[in-house]
Amino acid sequence: MKRLLGLFLAAIVLTAASCDCEKTVTEPGDQNPLELTTVVQRSIPGGRGGTVREVIRDQVALAAIWTELELPGAPPVVDFAQETVLVAAMETQSCVSKVTIRSAFVQGGELVVDILEAPPAPNCICITAERPLHVIRLRKVDAPPRYNVERGLTTC
Repeated sequence: MKRLLGLFLAAIVLTAASCDCEKTVTEPGDQNPLELTTVVQRSIPGGRGGTVREVIRDQVALAAIWTELELPGAPPVVDFAQETVLVAAMETQSCVSKVTIRSAFVQGGELVVDILEAPPAPNCICITAERPLHVIRLRKVDAPPRYNVERGLTTC
């Protein structure tokens, strides 16, 4: 019983922490805080595919990932001379789930990207599978990415 209560409380805390999608992030020792702007964050019902963690640096690559993720319409036009796009998607989930790019900063010559993946809680009963994704914009960064991924839970 204590374990279930602990898991439930952890799920609540992680869900609350994942709600702030647009923010300026400062990490200890961070010399380059990056402002993140959400382009789209949703789950695609019936969406299919595996995990995606991509840094997009041109319009052709953005159009390709937009199609791969089955997002409607055309992707936004981005000034890649000034901006970079980050994409995170989880593999297809049984139902309610969320992925959030929580922060990004430059440290030690790397673009450090913090991601929270929150698949459905074990007690969820679902009808339709879905694929959660998060696409953000930030100022141009040429550094190679390093992804820090935390797993949480999405309550039903």
